[in-house]
Order: sequence, then structure tokens, then C-alpha cells
Amino acid sequence: MNFYKQASDILEKLQNRKSSIKSLTLADDVKEKKKMYALICNTLKYKGVIDKIIDNSQLLVVEKKLPRNIATLLVHDLLFSPNGLKSLSDGPYKKSILKHEIRLKCELVKLKVKLKVKNNEDLINPELRNSETTVPRYIRVNTLKTTVEKVVEHFKAKKYKLEESNDDLGDISPQTIIKDKHLPELLILPPNTDLHNDPLYLSGDIILQDKASCFPSFICSPLIDSHVIDACAAPGNKTSHLSSIMQNSGKIWAFDIDKKRLELLKKLTRKAGCENIVAVHGSFLEENPLDSKYSNVECILLDPSCSGSGMVSRLAENTQDQLDSTQKPLVERLKNLSEFQERMILHAFKFPTVKKIVYSTCSIYAQENEHVVRRVLEQTSVFELADRKDVMPSWSRRGITSEMGDDEEAAEKLVRSIPNEDHTNGFFVACFVRKSVQCENNVRSKVDSMDNSIDDSFIAPPETKHSLKRKKRG
Repeated sequence: MNFYKQASDILEKLQNRKSSIKSLTLADDVKEKKKMYALICNTLKYKGVIDKIIDNSQLLVVEKKLPRNIATLLVHDLLFSPNGLKSLSDGPYKKSILKHEIRLKCELVKLKVKLKVKNNEDLINPELRNSETTVPRYIRVNTLKTTVEKVVEHFKAKKYKLEESNDDLGDISPQTIIKDKHLPELLILPPNTDLHNDPLYLSGDIILQDKASCFPSFICSPLIDSHVIDACAAPGNKTSHLSSIMQNSGKIWAFDIDKKRLELLKKLTRKAGCENIVAVHGSFLEENPLDSKYSNVECILLDPSCSGSGMVSRLAENTQDQLDSTQKPLVERLKNLSEFQERMILHAFKFPTVKKIVYSTCSIYAQENEHVVRRVLEQTSVFELADRKDVMPSWSRRGITSEMGDDEEAAEKLVRSIPNEDHTNGFFVACFVRKSVQCENNVRSKVDSMDNSIDDSFIAPPETKHSLKRKKRG
């Protein structure tokens, strides 16, 4: 029964939005991680149905000592698990459920008749059904420890077949590994491939990270020896990605206000071989932008708290009301989140040497995405959105034009991803750059274009060459 008690605690934390499914079910104190993850995910998918069955059967009216979450888990196993409650040892909670077994099963049948469905799976919200299975297993190669080629060879030795590219990520053949066409250090495997015991995962040579989660660090792309701030860093996948891009050079200040999550960041980044990270327990908002230690910071990564509505693993946590951004409780929550997100960006604008700020959320809601971007742009004359050519230009899904005040050019500078359609988590990224930097980049781009357009047979006189070089430097 300890397993179900722990599962009940996890359900309560999810309902209070204290963490994510994966963080809670894969925690160190969970012994049967795979079993726990499956139970929580499947229970949440059926939770709306289970709630109706429990209420209609008056189970908790009769069994007053039976906790609601325990009842939810046991009713799930009784009605929707192939093995029912056979694996559960006898105890008062099991007896309470079995006492009402016939009534509970009758309520399930009545519900299926009412909804005109034959199979249990048809009771699940379509947005949740098969959501996990449509997203491939993405692995980011940790170039601090190995290479893409070595990782590919590792999987080939395990009888995987390499595909250089595949446009249909919704249908990946078993035992297939694919090179991602947007991110050079990302490899793609079939959905639900379990790599938790793979030696490359255990050694930190590969990192299990959704493709969209790799976008912010990739767009940031700090230079070697640069100084960077990761403002909301835990659990640390984006931080270790930055470290990898920087080849362990320079310095990354990684902030998090949650001490436990910061300890997790330290653990994961050590495993990844990162040596340029300064973990800071505290709020980025309380840091002084004029502090001399930040005098060389050129890039800030902002991935602040958000609704998490784009996370495939969290879709099951949301009822239909919670997915509808017009519902009052969610409207209030999105308002609070977006105000916090806005404060984070505006604070980042105050760092005098910063040239690039990458803002991201794992949210599908415009309130946390385009609306936040519009508001902060109205409050700055120093920063603007980076041009599309500098923000994953080959990625086709961009910002929503109508949510950017019908400014199509601005929307094109933003990046979005949608679960199922893009085969990633739902994500949003905006890249702000200091206007003087963008101007420099545009001049360089024009000069490079001029250089490339000069015919090879043409030899410019010395003064022309000198003029072009001077323009390049400027």
C-alpha cells in the first residue's frame, strides 16, 4: 500500500502544481519509477471519468475514511488496468473498493452508454489520448563528453538503423535513429524508447531533452569565453546545453530560488561534465544589474515559471476547463504568470552590457507569449526582436500574427511549436537584441552579401578592398 500512498501524494502535488509528472515520478525516493509514471499518467487521463464514477456511486459518502486520491488510484486500477487490483495486498482500502466493485462497474457502463462509446479509451479527452506516443524520444548529444558520430555508432551496435532525415516524425520505425534537421546535436528515436539504463545516459554522454526545449540555448548560442546568465535555470538541461555550446569556457550564472531544484541542477550539470557554471540560490530579480561581476554578461536566458500548458507530459494534468484560457481561474493564473514574466524581461533589459536576451515558455497561451513580448517592447527603446534570419529561420512555425497586433513581420521573428503537429512539446521563444547590435549585424550581412556578389574575375583596386574591409569591421 506504500506505493499507492506515494502515488496519492504525487497526485496531490500535481493538483497543487508543485512540480511536473516526470520530476515527481522519477525522484530518487520513488523505487518503482516506471510503474509509478505509468500509473500517474493513466490515472490522470481517466481522472474526469473516475471522478464522475466515484461521485455517482457515492463511494466516498459510504466509505468516509477512504481518501479521495487513494480512491481515484484504486478505482483506476479496478476499472482500467488489465490486472485490476490483483497485485495489491489486502488491506482496508482495497476492501473498501472491492465492497463496491459491482456498483463502480455499473457506473462505468452507464457512462459509456450515455456518451455512446464502446471502448474505455474513447472516454479519454482526444487532446490527451495518445499524446505521449506521438512525441519521439529526443536525445541531445553532450559534446563536452562525446560526438554525434560516436553516439550513432553506439546505437548502430544495438541494431538501430540510421536515417539521415525524416519529415514524418509521427511514424518512426522501431530500432531507428534519425539526425535532426534543425539542431546538429540532436538525435531522434521512436516514442517511449526507454534509455534510463543506457550507459550513455548514465554517464551523461547523452541528455534526454525535448527538441523544443533545446531551442532557447541554440538561439542564444553564446560565444566561446563569454559570460551568460541563466535566470531560471533548474533543473539544468538548458544550462548544460549552454555550457556545451561554449565548450566549457567563460562563465554561466545559473539562478534558481528553489534550493532542492538547484541541487538537482548541480547534480545534473556535474554529470554532464560542466565546469563553467556558478549555481546561485536566489532570485534573478534581486540581482543588481550594475554589479561589477556582471560587467561582461552579453547574453541572458529567461525561461521563467509558466503554465506548462505545452508540456505533453502535463496535458493529462489539465482538465478541459484548465485548457480553456477563457475560464476565470486560469485567466487569473495567466495574468499573474505573465506579469512575473514581464518583470523578468524588463529586469534583464537593465544589464548594461547584455546584447541578447532569449525568452521562452513551455506554454501554448498567447497571454504568456506574444502578449508579454508586445508589452515589454512598448516599454523599451533599446531592445527589439532579432530578425528571423537569426532565430531558427528554417523552422516554419512562427508567432501568431493576430496576437502580435496583426504585425506579421514581428510575428515572423518569433518561434512556436505545437504538440502533435510538430512532434515536440508546445513551446515559444522570443529573442531580444540591443538595437546597436542588430544594426551592426545587418551592416555585416550586407557587406558579406556584397563580397559574395563580386565576380571572381574582378580584382578590386586596393582602395576598394580597404573600404570594404573597413565597412566589415564597423
